[in-house]
Amino acid sequence: MAHDHEPYGERAGLIREKQQAAKRSVWAGLILTGMKLVAGLATGSLGILAEAAHSALDLAAAAMTWLAVRTSWRPPDEDHPYGHGKIENLTALAETLLLVITSFWILWEASRRILGGGPEVEPSIWAFLVMGISIVVDVVRSRDLKRVADKTGSQALEADALHFSTDIASSSVVVLGLFGVLVARSIGVHWLELADPIAASFVALIVLVLSWSLGRRAVDMLLDRAPSQVTVAVVRALSGIERLDEAPRVRVRQSGDRVFADVELVVERGLPLAEAERIAQAARSLVLSAAGSNASVTVELKGRKDGRESLRQRVATAVAMEGVHGHNITIRDEPAGAHADLHLELPGSMRLDEGHAVADRVEARILAEVTEVRRVDIHLEMRDDVPEPAGSLDEDVRRDLESKVLGIARTVAGEGAVHDLMFARTTAGVYLSCHCFVPAETSLAGAHELTDRLERALRAAMPQLDRVAVHAEPFGSRRLTVAPANDPVR
Repeated sequence: MAHDHEPYGERAGLIREKQQAAKRSVWAGLILTGMKLVAGLATGSLGILAEAAHSALDLAAAAMTWLAVRTSWRPPDEDHPYGHGKIENLTALAETLLLVITSFWILWEASRRILGGGPEVEPSIWAFLVMGISIVVDVVRSRDLKRVADKTGSQALEADALHFSTDIASSSVVVLGLFGVLVARSIGVHWLELADPIAASFVALIVLVLSWSLGRRAVDMLLDRAPSQVTVAVVRALSGIERLDEAPRVRVRQSGDRVFADVELVVERGLPLAEAERIAQAARSLVLSAAGSNASVTVELKGRKDGRESLRQRVATAVAMEGVHGHNITIRDEPAGAHADLHLELPGSMRLDEGHAVADRVEARILAEVTEVRRVDIHLEMRDDVPEPAGSLDEDVRRDLESKVLGIARTVAGEGAVHDLMFARTTAGVYLSCHCFVPAETSLAGAHELTDRLERALRAAMPQLDRVAVHAEPFGSRRLTVAPANDPVR
């Protein structure tokens, strides 16, 4: 979907700053080009004319940069799903090509003048004044553009900053060339008059060297070459993610001022979806911290197939691969092979033949995926996605039920162990939820055995209870008198 709205927040501020810096560069380029052109024509200096041509190209490049930063911020649309950031990279490449063409023209004209052709140079105070002003302006705007480029990550502004940094050096060389001509005419050393075309040649060579570096970076971004420093930072950031047995696979590329990172993480195949989402979100946060808040991050999770999961985990994974939920999975090791038993949750509105077909698929998947399992028993359970209506009990009824529950609990779990009772009336009967204190040092198996025994005792003594949920919680070092497992109430 196309997005025509303006950016907002911190990103909007950075975009405006980029546009304003580019606009200031255009005005500075326009003024310098005019000044150098007038001074070059007045003095006949190839160095100044070369600088005028250089500034004219910088003006065109600055205008291209201004147009680029005005459009590169636009969000993705149907035709540009990754946004428009590469407009800046294309602009930087175009600027490079313009500078290369200009440099070769300057070298050709310089060689012609060194061999005796071309007009005579007439250095004047105005020529020195123009070049001095040019140096000052270039210092100011190169620093301005570099500051904004570093802040926003704009390669187009960085290209402009590089151009004007070279202008400082090249303008200084031209001033030296004009000074050489003055000295040559003062002391009669005519070969020093070649200082102007020689200075122009140095300007051209400087621009060619820096253009090669800038152009190569622009081409690298257009060809999606990975920014090595960002890639290293992302890999280092992801190294602390838990539950990963393999190093993350990372692919990073840059488009304009945005970084796009694709991350592949290998996790257990039976990992619950909620846990997988937690890992993916943690990975996104780490990548953003390493690559910048403006990065676009895609995280892909892949299941590991290495045989290190337990039989139960592999069975649970096989069930999940059929798109259904199973619980109470137990595995028994028998002489003929492992025996898997599980409960399968299906919608209550599903017909029996449909549910049986689902169970057959699950069974076939388990036998195919977990070859150690020789037999699978599946119990179908109704799953109701709609909350069950429930109401409160009369106070007298509630007090009577609470008294009975506490009496049974005292026998099974000890005096004062059961507390925080809650009753609710449902269409199937009465629902009971309660908490049961268990010594903190008790194993999970022991705590489960106790709560399971209490639940069975409550159902046996109170048939009106449809469902009982007992939550075990540790109780420090308090010693409770717990009834033995062979208590008659059991």
